[in-house]
Amino acid sequence: MQGNDISNAMPQRILVTSDVITDEYKSVKKVLKVIPVSSKKLEYNRLVLSHLYVFTLKRSITLELVSFDRTEKDMIDLMVHLDKIGTNPFRYGTAYKSIDKLVAELPYRPEVAGVIDIPSRLLRYGRWGMDFPTL
Repeated sequence: MQGNDISNAMPQRILVTSDVITDEYKSVKKVLKVIPVSSKKLEYNRLVLSHLYVFTLKRSITLELVSFDRTEKDMIDLMVHLDKIGTNPFRYGTAYKSIDKLVAELPYRPEVAGVIDIPSRLLRYGRWGMDFPTL
């Protein structure tokens, strides 16, 4: 609402990559105490999720979860799981085939205020690149 009038302005949106909210690590178990079997474990960083949730409440900014290594179906499952655990700050979820697709789309999305990603990929986003600790 601007000037006591209903506004049709788009709310600002910040894109957050799934790498920021998840921690992946490998675990090795031995089968029959001889054969090592490795598996990939995925955990959600609750501190980051909580911080993003409070951030959206205080600043009235919409968050969108983006991923480069998941499909749209995986993103739906991820959003449902985040809803179940109770700390889902994201309103939208999108899967991109590569980082280049997202970077090419950014100039045509006026509602996007920034992209929060891991530090090694921040320079690819130009002025949209945001680091998590700078929020």
